[in-house]
Amino acid sequence: MTTKNNGSQARVLKPYAAAQSLGVVLSILAVPNFAQANSRLLEEVVVTAQKREENSQDVPITMLAMSGEKLEALGVETTADLQKITPGLTFTKMYGYTVIYLRGIGSESFLPNSEPSIATYVDDINLASGHGSQDSIGPIERIEVLKGPQGTLYGRSATGGAISIVSKAVPAEGYEGALTYGVGNYDDRYAQAYVAAALTDSLGVSFAYYANQREPTGGTEVQGVSHSDTREDFTESYRLKLTQYIGENFSITGIAQKSDSQIVDAIRNENIVATGLTTGEASTPDRIAENDKYGLVRSESELLGLIVKGTAGPVDMKFIYSDQHLHTSEAVTDYDGSDEQRTSFFTYDEPIDQETYELQFSSNSESWMSDRLSWLAGYYHLEGGGGFDRFFYELSPALATSLVTDAVGVPALLGNLLTNLVSQPVYLETGGKITIESDSVFAETNFAFTDRLNATFGVRYQEETRGLVGNYFDAINPAFGTPPKSYFAGDDKSRNINIAVFDVPELEDQSIAPRFALQYYVNDDIQIYTSWSRGYKSQTYNILNFFSEPDAVDKSATTAVELGVKSELLDGTLRLNAAIFKTVTDDDITAIAGLTSGAIVTFYNAGETVTEGVELDLLYQPLPNLNPGLAISGGASYIESEYAEFLEGRGYDEETGLYYGPSSRLGFAARDFSGNEVPRSPKFSSNVSINQFIGMGEFGDLEIGVGYAFKDSYFFTASNNPRARQPQYELFDARISWIYEPQGLTLSAYINNIKDEQYYAQLTENDYGVHGNFGDPKTYGLKLKYEF
Repeated sequence: MTTKNNGSQARVLKPYAAAQSLGVVLSILAVPNFAQANSRLLEEVVVTAQKREENSQDVPITMLAMSGEKLEALGVETTADLQKITPGLTFTKMYGYTVIYLRGIGSESFLPNSEPSIATYVDDINLASGHGSQDSIGPIERIEVLKGPQGTLYGRSATGGAISIVSKAVPAEGYEGALTYGVGNYDDRYAQAYVAAALTDSLGVSFAYYANQREPTGGTEVQGVSHSDTREDFTESYRLKLTQYIGENFSITGIAQKSDSQIVDAIRNENIVATGLTTGEASTPDRIAENDKYGLVRSESELLGLIVKGTAGPVDMKFIYSDQHLHTSEAVTDYDGSDEQRTSFFTYDEPIDQETYELQFSSNSESWMSDRLSWLAGYYHLEGGGGFDRFFYELSPALATSLVTDAVGVPALLGNLLTNLVSQPVYLETGGKITIESDSVFAETNFAFTDRLNATFGVRYQEETRGLVGNYFDAINPAFGTPPKSYFAGDDKSRNINIAVFDVPELEDQSIAPRFALQYYVNDDIQIYTSWSRGYKSQTYNILNFFSEPDAVDKSATTAVELGVKSELLDGTLRLNAAIFKTVTDDDITAIAGLTSGAIVTFYNAGETVTEGVELDLLYQPLPNLNPGLAISGGASYIESEYAEFLEGRGYDEETGLYYGPSSRLGFAARDFSGNEVPRSPKFSSNVSINQFIGMGEFGDLEIGVGYAFKDSYFFTASNNPRARQPQYELFDARISWIYEPQGLTLSAYINNIKDEQYYAQLTENDYGVHGNFGDPKTYGLKLKYEF
């Protein structure tokens, strides 16, 4: 077990006034059985943030660590839900891709030719980032959210931090399991199953299943007529683990996982500010999108993994292998966001592949100087890449004529066809895949100078080669009419007219990512730490190129310094952690979508960003003797994040909506974004959760929880267009559970977004104005869980 309830050792920060008041009310109204009731929020968590097991309070890293039980008590079911309990963390969408920012560090480079700045790991396996919904958590042991660059141990794409998910270990003896079923509004149906057992004295197996399906929370109007969208959002995943124990010192674990998902709600694209190429009027922001296409992303993923662990005297060894395949089999977006047939894009073939090997060696209790020295060293190899086999852009005839016939290198035949055939849509096609081969070696050591002073030093050296293959620009001959869906989804290109084939050299790079930290224990309950670290986000090419050759994008380098404190006060009833930090990113990678920019999505370097902030988190048990079941957890962050230097900014004019920047086909020069706020990064964010556990003897137990999350206003674009700004908002959640341990039953009722707050999950700028899509409305339901 990696977590344990401990009513006498709870923790949290100085509670908010509202939290204190509610806590007193709950303590007065509750029944007297509190003396034997402990909240599921009160726990100690053993983490592996530094690739070795440690108490989360002993790690010199600012982090959030929570067990599966605590996440369940807080109503966290997806990684996106973590933003409700993690100040400074935002999850937003961009054309169906997930965009994550943490402490003002992130990237709008969302396509498969670039990785996110927040790496996600499951059982030490780095998950490839793809299109669609792949953030369901399912049954797990714990989650760790690590803040700041984690490049030394977690490698590339961890410049802003890392999210590490640890699944439940396969039992060496006995069996366990849980079945959960839930229903909610919007015809929400939820099912989860977990079964694990020791088949023999040396062989164990576990099987986990997760499914969630619901109707859309909005609708679509075409030509002013409402249409019922019968397609549903759904996620379904399976995970099988098999562990063979070989003696006391070795084990081999095999993992097989498969997921299937479809998103409809998050891909709607409603034009709420009509400018630029728009010919109609803007829509009123609501949950009804006036589109001429039904947005959709359908994706599948498969993962095979192998983990070998062993001990040979003073050295522990761990080998991790993974083979991942992600495939988006359909993605459709109405690019103009209106019910006019102007512009849309779609694909039926977006593959991503990733194969990794990692070998680790680490010290143990029998190692030399183990009372003062611990170390870890390893090698990591990655091969893979991703992109689009075929990607299509549908244009109205008039728009295609003006754009394509003016493009350099367009064959005369195509120009004549477009000029004379203006009665049907025109289809442009491109494709291209990024190839990646990366090797790195890493090491980290921790040395205790005294019982109170520790130092950690780590470094990672990486060599990486990236290429771009199969990159081309075609147009589909309009003389033969609109092709059937089978033409777009297949390999037939007999109707294509080639305009350009792009051939670019491979990009080669070497980087060194160091980390240094000092810890000082003032006493057994207070630790002060400081750290300096650096991480890198890899260079890449633009892959969706219609009217310009693919540009290379330089790597970005993020350097962070931090001073923090971790403490347990008031006889262990208050856990209070705080940190101040500064982060500088050179050549930050950003992106812009634009038809008149030369490519549908262009990645480019933004110069320098500077982020400074302070944050804290707490866990508090205000009445440990009278009411040990009452717990308050919360946190807050204040972040100033801006572009210190950004001279070649690209965007859309606030009034005209016309594109400006170095690649503008309209000739409008770039603008200076220096001093602009970094997008998707609220200055202030906070959260508080109050949980009351009430023991009722033979009638079971009650658990009552309320949650509050606040986010300050923030921009969605680097241009800081005020029309693409999310106003500040707050979310209230509540849940109540009846827990009957003798039969292993838990019945829960929940309500999320109680006030039905309207906030944007997506705000994008393009040639047609500003497009928006709201996050989840008020949802509620019931869940029944049976454990055995």
